[in-house]
Amino acid sequence: MLECVRIMTTPLPKDVTDEAPAPAQTEPVPEIEQILAKAVRHIRAKRGGDLAAIILAGSAARDALMPHSDVDLLVLVLGKDNSHELVRVLTRNVDIRYLGVSVAEEQVQTSPRLPIILRRAQVLFELEAAGSQLLHKAHARFRQGPPPLTIHEKIRLRTEVLHWLGKAEDRQAEPAVARHLLSIFLDESISAFYQLRGFWPASPVEHLRFIAQRDGALGDLLTQTLSATDPADQLAVARRIADYLFKDIPSPARID
Repeated sequence: MLECVRIMTTPLPKDVTDEAPAPAQTEPVPEIEQILAKAVRHIRAKRGGDLAAIILAGSAARDALMPHSDVDLLVLVLGKDNSHELVRVLTRNVDIRYLGVSVAEEQVQTSPRLPIILRRAQVLFELEAAGSQLLHKAHARFRQGPPPLTIHEKIRLRTEVLHWLGKAEDRQAEPAVARHLLSIFLDESISAFYQLRGFWPASPVEHLRFIAQRDGALGDLLTQTLSATDPADQLAVARRIADYLFKDIPSPARID
C-alpha cells in the first residue's frame, strides 16, 4: 500500500501534470458537402412525394470544382417532368434539372450528351435503386459509343459548318463581326470533329487537349487560329481547318 501511495504521489513530468488534455480538433466540413446537404434537403422538401433519386454530375462529381464552377444535380421524379431550377447555396450556384424516370431512361439511349454527363456521376439519394439503375444504363450506352453518321448527315454537317466560315469571310471588312462569326465556325468545327470521328464530346475546357491527342494536325490548326491576331490570318487558317476536316465528304448533289 505504501508503495502504491508513493507511486501516486511521485511528481510527474511538467508536461504531463497541471495541463488538461487538449480538446480534439474537429475537422471543418468541406463547403461542397455543406452545399450538397442543403441542396438535398431543399429538393426532398420540395419533391418528397414523387422523388426517386438525386444524382450529382459535372465537375463536383469528378472532384474537379473550380472557383466559378456550378454544382449540377439531376433529380429523377415519378411521372413526367422536364424542368430546371437554379438556386444559390453558400458560394455556389446549384443547377437542378428535374426529369421523369422513364424520360431519363429514354434520353440515355438517344441523347448525345446524357451518357457523358452521367459517366462519372454519383447518387446522393435514391429509392428502389432508381439512380443506380440509370447510371448503369448510361455507362453501358457510353461504352457503345455515339451512333455513326450517314453520308447524308455528313454532307449536311459539312454544309452547316462551311456556312459560318463563308459568313465570316464575307464580313472581313468588319473585323469584330468576322471574329464573332469565326468563333461560331470554330465551335461548329469542334462539334463536327467529334461526330465525324465517332467520339463522345469532351468538356469545353478539354476540347483542345482532347483533339490534339487524337489528331495532332487539326489540333495545331485550331491553336494557330485561336492565337492569330490578324483577322485575315485567322480566316486563312480557318479555311485550312475546313479543308482538312471535310476532305473526304462531298458537296451536296447538284441538280442544275
